[in-house]
Amino acid sequence: MAIDKKSFLRLAKIYVDTREKEWAHIEAAFDKCGVKYERRKLDFGDYSFAVNERDFSMSCVVERKASVDELYGNLMHDRQRIEKEFDAGSRLSKQFLLLVEGVGSPEALREYKVPNWQMKAQERRVKRDIGAFCHATLLSWQSGAKFDFRTLYVEDKTNTAGKILEEFYYFWKNYAELVAARRAAG
Repeated sequence: MAIDKKSFLRLAKIYVDTREKEWAHIEAAFDKCGVKYERRKLDFGDYSFAVNERDFSMSCVVERKASVDELYGNLMHDRQRIEKEFDAGSRLSKQFLLLVEGVGSPEALREYKVPNWQMKAQERRVKRDIGAFCHATLLSWQSGAKFDFRTLYVEDKTNTAGKILEEFYYFWKNYAELVAARRAAG
C-alpha cells in the first residue's frame, strides 16, 4: 500500500530534538501545513519522525546546521562532539543526513566567504574562507567511509521544513513498500 505525501503529512509526527535552537522558521512551516511535531531528546541529530507509532528516530535522522558559520564553529571549537555525533548517526541509522542552511550546493559551500562587514564587526575573526574548510572536512568524512551520511543544502531557510519532510516522506514510502512486498510474499 503506497502512501501519498498528503497522507504521510497527516500520519507523521516529526520529532525535534530538545537541544535544537533557532528553529522558529521550521516550526512555523510545520504549523502552516498541519504537521504534528513533538520536542524530545534525540540520541543524535536534530529531526526525525514517527508514523502510526512506528518510531524512526534511530533509522532516519537529520542533523541541521543553521549556517556555514555554525558548521565552521562546530568543526573548529567542538570537533570531538560533532565527530562523535556523526559516528553514531552514520553507524546506527539507515539514513543520516546533514542539512546546511544558507548555501544551495557543495560548490556554494566551497566558495562561501565571511562577508566583509562581519569580518570587521568581529575583531577576533581571522579566517574569511570558512566554506572551503567546511567543504574539505565534509568530503574527507565521506571519503573512505569514515562516516556514512548525505549532505543536503538549502539556500533559503524558508524551504528547510519542506526539505526535511520530503526526505522523511521518501524514507517512509520506501519502508512501507518494502514491508508490503514482504507481507505479500509471505
